[in-house]
Amino acid sequence: MPIFINEAEIDDDTVFSEMQYHSAETMEQARDAAAQALVVRELLRQEAVKRGLGKPEDADEALDAALMALIEKEVSVPPATADYCKNYYDQNKARFRASDASNAFLPFELVEDKIRDYLHTRSIREGIRSYVLNLAEGARISGFDLAGSL
Repeated sequence: MPIFINEAEIDDDTVFSEMQYHSAETMEQARDAAAQALVVRELLRQEAVKRGLGKPEDADEALDAALMALIEKEVSVPPATADYCKNYYDQNKARFRASDASNAFLPFELVEDKIRDYLHTRSIREGIRSYVLNLAEGARISGFDLAGSL
């Protein structure tokens, strides 16, 4: 069954082709992951074209550049503060142990940068997810439940 995002169609062959990039336990899960990726990409592509960041005929590298420009423009997250990192450390201290025989807790100062990077990456992912859901609300999508898959 084809998927439509506004006037654009994603046919079954395209979804099946995309499945090779999405390992999953079942064929249905791989199909859903492939469909999700294609729907998200199409939503972002349409928005990039609408904002003049890309052209409708853009493909591959030009399209990727337009999508990245859109995300960088629309999704911003503040860096994690030292207090926020410390709070995360305190709540997840068991995750920060030495890998040697001592199994001792690693001091916050030793893991602060890793925590900051992790929290920043997590915030970016959530920002992108929220942005995509916002785009989906304004789009006509049929043949796939994007909100249910994110």
